[in-house]
Amino acid sequence: MQRKALFKEIATGIAVTVVGFAILEALLRIAYLVRNSAVDYIPLVYDIRDEYEVAPPWLDGFRILERDKVLLWKNRPNVQGRYLDVFTPVNTEEERVSLRRQFFPRIPDSLKANPTWKISLNSEGFRDVEFAKAKSASSFRIICLGDSWTFGANVDQINAYPRQLMAMLNRDFPQGKFEVFNLGIMGYSSYQGLELMRRSAINLNPDVVVIGFGMNDSRVAGYRDKDLSHGPALSTNWIYQSLEKIESYKLLRYLVLVLKNKPTSIGDRLKAEAESARTGDDVLTRKRHFGKSGYEGVKSWTRVSLDDYETNLLEMINLARNQGAGVILLYNALWTESPYRTVLEKISRTKGVPFVDSSALIVAAQKKIEEELEKKLDLRPRKPQRGNADGEIEVIFRVFADKWSVPKAMYIAGNHPKLGNLAPNKIAMYDDGTHGDQRAGDHVWSYSATFTPGKNLFHVYTKGAEEGKWEGLDVPHIRGFTVDAQNGEAKLYRPIESFGRIYMQADPWHTDVVGYELIAKALLDVLKKNDKVKDYLRQAKSNRLKSIP
Repeated sequence: MQRKALFKEIATGIAVTVVGFAILEALLRIAYLVRNSAVDYIPLVYDIRDEYEVAPPWLDGFRILERDKVLLWKNRPNVQGRYLDVFTPVNTEEERVSLRRQFFPRIPDSLKANPTWKISLNSEGFRDVEFAKAKSASSFRIICLGDSWTFGANVDQINAYPRQLMAMLNRDFPQGKFEVFNLGIMGYSSYQGLELMRRSAINLNPDVVVIGFGMNDSRVAGYRDKDLSHGPALSTNWIYQSLEKIESYKLLRYLVLVLKNKPTSIGDRLKAEAESARTGDDVLTRKRHFGKSGYEGVKSWTRVSLDDYETNLLEMINLARNQGAGVILLYNALWTESPYRTVLEKISRTKGVPFVDSSALIVAAQKKIEEELEKKLDLRPRKPQRGNADGEIEVIFRVFADKWSVPKAMYIAGNHPKLGNLAPNKIAMYDDGTHGDQRAGDHVWSYSATFTPGKNLFHVYTKGAEEGKWEGLDVPHIRGFTVDAQNGEAKLYRPIESFGRIYMQADPWHTDVVGYELIAKALLDVLKKNDKVKDYLRQAKSNRLKSIP
């Protein structure tokens, strides 16, 4: 009897636990549903070191990606959402973190006027209209394969370069019918691009395939994409799959991660950048001073090795050509010194494939903005002085406050004693014609200091009121450069930067709408010289003339 009573108590306890657990699950799901139904815009909260904040489980309903055994991940079909641009100044770091962590959705007044952009995915998960599988005889079809640059991060559908390219082609050649399909997926490498080409792109019978990979291939992630695809993926683990469906488990995991992973301050990140630059251990330093020896130390940790990158691209080219399609290569990244760009140039030469270097387009546009701003404000530096007794170079930092109010002063904080040793709102800049400032009251704040040639400097701007406190923050991006007077100048004027803006960038990793337009125009120029396009237009013109009575 005692044993029977004991079993009954255990069974009752288990039943109560299960019921309580089921009630908790139901309450969480209802709470998330109600919460997300009140969301108008989804804020994209960036971490300055390319690591997103821990994502709370109530945001899972807004996920774009889902797991795939071969592709590793793919877009979820029929997803729609509007995203708020928060790559803008905030008063404190806590404001930016709270945007992601807060349960009750609320956009601070300072961000309510920010731009938004919409994502709308078709039934196959691509950011485009529904694809017509069969291509009509009267159309010319172009497939764009790539990562988030092709997808069109930070801009509306119509402003992604595949859609802009289609509009330009049909505008310039009204006698034709050009279709440009966007098969870009955020985060994809050339490994995933090749698999996607085998799975989907070739079956769409393209006339030209535009291939744009490189930014994610070079990422030092600690794993290889091809190894993950052939290894025991989490998506095939039934225990993991089961836990991922339990909201209470995900909430508990999130709370543990929040307690474990305290947000780091901008000062900590600046310090990490400076230390990495000193030791040469970080990706940023390798990007700035990239040599063969620099890459050797990290190449085994990249998502796609240089050799595999070349193999993947050559296989994509072969697949396209075997189907009678032409190919255009794109280098979509902000890392101009990348060895992956060099591979693209090599393939372009050896295989006779047109190559569009988006990074060069962006750099040229950035330089033009800087030069035009100097001209507009009449702040072009005088002819540089030569020589310096102590060998140091005077550097004049300049930042344009533009529309932003400045309570006391603009400040610079960086990884050097002359830049405040990472202390915010300490090293004041000047708009009074002193300390390197060229004209008083023009909203361009300046600061002058001397540094040894070759010094790596990392800095941010602030405009807060309290010294030592991270407030009055700029966009979440560390600005940096190497002190280098190429012509032996004793005085080096930095280009005029703008508070609240990184020229030609919508975030730390992507260009903006103007950059996407430049890419579309460059592709248009290449296609105008393409023999397949010329033949198609001649045939389209002939057919049009025949149809005229």
